[in-house]
Amino acid sequence: MFGQILGSVVGGLFANQAAKRQAAAMADANRMRMMPYLDVQPYLTDFYSGGTDAFKSGLDAGYYQGDTRAGMDAMTREGLNAAAGFGRRGVGDATGFMNNAAGFGQNYADLYNRASQDMLGNATQYAQNNVEPLLTSAMRDSRRQLEEQALPGVRMAAAGTGNTNSSRAGVREAILERGFADRESDMRANLMDRLTNRSMQAQQNQLANMTAANQNLANLYGMGARLGGTGAEALARTGSVFQADQQAQLDDARRRFEGNRDFGMNYYGQYGQNILGRAPGGSAFGQVDANTVDPTVAALGGMQSGFGFGGKLANFFSGGPQSVGTGYFQNSGGMFGSPSGYVSYNPTPTVAVSSYY
Repeated sequence: MFGQILGSVVGGLFANQAAKRQAAAMADANRMRMMPYLDVQPYLTDFYSGGTDAFKSGLDAGYYQGDTRAGMDAMTREGLNAAAGFGRRGVGDATGFMNNAAGFGQNYADLYNRASQDMLGNATQYAQNNVEPLLTSAMRDSRRQLEEQALPGVRMAAAGTGNTNSSRAGVREAILERGFADRESDMRANLMDRLTNRSMQAQQNQLANMTAANQNLANLYGMGARLGGTGAEALARTGSVFQADQQAQLDDARRRFEGNRDFGMNYYGQYGQNILGRAPGGSAFGQVDANTVDPTVAALGGMQSGFGFGGKLANFFSGGPQSVGTGYFQNSGGMFGSPSGYVSYNPTPTVAVSSYY
């Protein structure tokens, strides 16, 4: 009985010490795996504390509420307004120019009709219509000399002879009147030629002047068309700048709205990613084994095994039944076998270097 008690005590002590060493070895292995966290723990505490303070400060500050767009400066707006005014004036003036000169095409048709007429016939008719007054004026002195000097002189000479119906006097009067008629005929022809030339020149000058004036109308119409295009372009260009400025205001308002709407969510996301998401863990520590070794349970198992071993040893020395050749002494696991509830251990566990750094 004494041997069984002694075996139970010795077995329990050995099993308890072995379990404690195994538990200590597992604790050391797990501690080595946790060394990356333990080394940086003070810095992580500062990091989390500072990051949280910065997060609260940024969240309290909120999205930027100041101006985010410079807008159009006064000089640019003044220049654009001037350009727009020029464009409106140009379009208005161009419309007036084109309205005033719109008949230049019909004028060209009228000028063509005038140029295709019988200008010489018109000039001749003009000369016939206007020659008589000029002829009367041109022959005034000659008629006065004939009627007031030459013919009265012939008649007075005939009266002096006492024969007022003298044939000689009659011949002389006829000669004087024929000479006057010839002179008048020559003067008429001369005046007709001059009047005809004057009419032709006048008609040509008139056509030339009308053509030049109509060409000016055509030029005015073209100027109006170009001015209208320039004015419209100025309006379109300035309008596009004002539209772009208005669109920029709308875009800026939309960005500010979205910034205010999404600021908190984005900030919380950054906090979670940059602060909370930096906590070391998981694969950084390797596999941490659960320490399930219980020295008390191991001691009880060792005592049970020692009790049985002590009884067999006592029988061996007292000459009782021999069963030493089986069971404990033939167990390859060691002298004490593998009692129930006892977990075998490796007193020198191996920890990979990669599990630390």
